Amino acid sequence: MSSLNVKRKRGRPVASEKLDTTVLLEAALVVFSEHGYEGAQLKEVAAMVGVTTPLISYHFENKEDLWKQSIIHLSAKIMERYEEVRKEHSDLSGIALLKAFTRQYLHLMAKFPSMYKILLQEMGRKSWRYDFVSQHLLMPVVWFSHKPITESKDLAEFKAIPVANFVSIMFGATSSFFVLAQTLEAEYGISPFTDENIEMHAHIMNDLIFKQFE
Repeated sequence: MSSLNVKRKRGRPVASEKLDTTVLLEAALVVFSEHGYEGAQLKEVAAMVGVTTPLISYHFENKEDLWKQSIIHLSAKIMERYEEVRKEHSDLSGIALLKAFTRQYLHLMAKFPSMYKILLQEMGRKSWRYDFVSQHLLMPVVWFSHKPITESKDLAEFKAIPVANFVSIMFGATSSFFVLAQTLEAEYGISPFTDENIEMHAHIMNDLIFKQFE
């Protein structure tokens, strides 16, 4: 975990000598994903990690800066996991590798629910936050999903569904599984956050979508 040494400034009291930035950024993600950017307050983040608001303000210029840094932090964790999956499946390529990425995307959404919550909050309207989320959170995942396509020796196998439609279908099929969590649990007794149900959904989703490429 990373931490920042606190250098005291006149008029800017701090709560401790060090601030654990990893814990802080992950707490910020929870608050931003639950309340949205406009509704989130720094004091809620501070309360979650047991520090004062001035300590957060000492290291982050404002709420916008904290929001941006939390998105970058989340993106780094997701890309790190995608790199691991790529190495774990170095023997796969084309559709087989894309299926592995799709399965992992579901697991990542379950592990980091702030990802799909923030995407859904910001992707519906054009704003500076849309641009930032698109650049740092959505497009890196899309880029990884494109890798099996661009590196495939047989590009013809990917022509069944246009790329724009494919991206929309994949995002909808993955995120909706968790967005509907309360309904799935209340009506069907199914929690989308268990490994068993994630694997089942991944298998069904991959089977339905990638049959189009056969």
